[in-house]
Amino acid sequence: SSQLKQLDQCTPEQLKTIEMQLPPEDCLKYKRQPWMQRCSFTYASQCPDAMWLEDFYTQIHSETTASVELQSPFVGIFVGCNKGFDAFDALRMGSGNKFFEKSNWRDAILTNVGSSSSLHHGVCGQDSEHQFSLPENSPNNTSTDAILHCIEPMPQTYRLLKKSAVQLNITANFKVVNAAFSNKDGSVPFPTGAGFRAGVENKGIANCKGTNDADCTNVTMYSLDTYVDENVPSNTTINYLSVDVEGFDADVLLGGYRTALSRTQYLEFEYNWMGSWKKQKLSALIPVLENNFGFACYWPGTDGNIWRITKCFLDYYDIHFWSNVACVNRRMDEARYIAEKMENMFLNTLEKGDDVVQLFKGARSTRSQKNKW
Repeated sequence: SSQLKQLDQCTPEQLKTIEMQLPPEDCLKYKRQPWMQRCSFTYASQCPDAMWLEDFYTQIHSETTASVELQSPFVGIFVGCNKGFDAFDALRMGSGNKFFEKSNWRDAILTNVGSSSSLHHGVCGQDSEHQFSLPENSPNNTSTDAILHCIEPMPQTYRLLKKSAVQLNITANFKVVNAAFSNKDGSVPFPTGAGFRAGVENKGIANCKGTNDADCTNVTMYSLDTYVDENVPSNTTINYLSVDVEGFDADVLLGGYRTALSRTQYLEFEYNWMGSWKKQKLSALIPVLENNFGFACYWPGTDGNIWRITKCFLDYYDIHFWSNVACVNRRMDEARYIAEKMENMFLNTLEKGDDVVQLFKGARSTRSQKNKW
């Protein structure tokens, strides 16, 4: 089928609406204290609800829908897998296999940790939030070729993930790898995690003071391209790439420029004020993702709200605050459903006008914030 048409630049009116819905005031006011997480695009995207993705996989797993399909078995790569809850749910969603039940993963993790109090609970409640809802009429696959690469550099967390995957006998589908990703291959000192609760977040490369740091150990480091070349068959799509590496996300993406990104259907990454993001601008990365690979990127929200960043960039987005970015590859025919869904949701969000602003009034007090630094 024909390629999706090029996205238009946002009109001045559209930009005005976005600025009203995601106002710059707090971002400007708190820009010297980014750890406060006081910025509209943080409030909007901190715990996104990816309805566009869930809808796509619901269509795929419904026996009645033939218009949407995956070209090859599902492949997901979660760089910065942490406790594995999001990755495990992505495997459930991508495979359509009822065996991948989030409660099974939670039970295995808790068994191997020893007690719930030993577990560092995620900001968005990934360990207890809903799981992907398989359609009633989905075939009950007892086996599947879907594979999820769960990449976790922290040795303590890696051992917990590996043990849990072995216990559930899912290592063929849920591949746990102890490695760090960056823009080149090698090795890098990384916190061991010893002395912290299992699955602790916000500890990364930046926390190590070189090779002699007793709290750190050398971990294998891959570029995204090298890992994909070695572990993903060359003719397959990477259906879901998630990057959450405490401030080094852009470096990971830079490591996928040769082949990995052009094979990626859907991408999520974290924007941040830490790590290498300090010296990198979102305004520089977004056009590269579009022009080189065909990605359209959005601030993903909740309640069906989503804001396009690509060709709708506002200056204050370059102020570094923790947030999430979701991108779809518009050059890839099998991503058409997701691309059209995301763009339509964006246009619908704009149509809501200042109703959206009311949603954020309580955002600061009601949403759990990620300011644990």
